[in-house]
Amino acid sequence: MRLELPAATASVERARRAVHEFLAPHALTPQQVYAVEVVLEEALMNIVMHAFPKPEGHGIELVVSIDDEQVVLRFEDDGIPFDPLSIDAPPRPASIEQAEPGGLGLLFVRERSRSLVYERRDGRNVLTVALSRE
Repeated sequence: MRLELPAATASVERARRAVHEFLAPHALTPQQVYAVEVVLEEALMNIVMHAFPKPEGHGIELVVSIDDEQVVLRFEDDGIPFDPLSIDAPPRPASIEQAEPGGLGLLFVRERSRSLVYERRDGRNVLTVALSRE
């Protein structure tokens, strides 16, 4: 499945619905679907919120594939170069009182991923996330 999405928050819901429809015939468990949703939402929101000084006129390409072993999501954009693998994961708060909003999305993506690969190719960010079906 391939989607071209505008760099806008409304694209997250559009992508979520399309990915659900694409994955429906493949009988993923609720936990697998949840993991896909977390990765999808976190990656798209980070691109929309941080990749562009002004998101108007920019787009995000999303490619989703599935086989017996994994679901692969590839996000591609022409935004500011950003390698999410170069950022250390923040420490988990010890309690809800110590928790602060934001900053944990990349940690959630890392925890749910079988593999995470970033490339800067032809002036574009390419993030490929594989999630296990096992």
